[in-house]
Amino acid sequence: MNEDFLHYLWKHRQFDLSDLRTEQNEDLEIIHCGYHNENAGPDFLDARIRINETLWAGNVEIHIASSDWYKHGHQNDPAYDNVILHVVFNQDREVEAPEGSVVPHSP
Repeated sequence: MNEDFLHYLWKHRQFDLSDLRTEQNEDLEIIHCGYHNENAGPDFLDARIRINETLWAGNVEIHIASSDWYKHGHQNDPAYDNVILHVVFNQDREVEAPEGSVVPHSP
């Protein structure tokens, strides 16, 4: 498994879109996956998702393991402050936003 493959799956919506849930067991609906960012910063820009009843607009970051967030130093980079969803293959650690809230994860 590598991140490029996960990017492909996300970009082309090649996963079961029914009954999606976050790791926090919230309803998750992918309205727009965002635009694949080929430059520095979050992997997908300007995404639209619904978590429970709240519509979110922002960026999506994808990793093999959730702990990669810290390995890559995203916690210290303001470019990642607008991440609304962290898509991970392996949830091995919770990730906190700069203000201390948990960044929603989707397996």
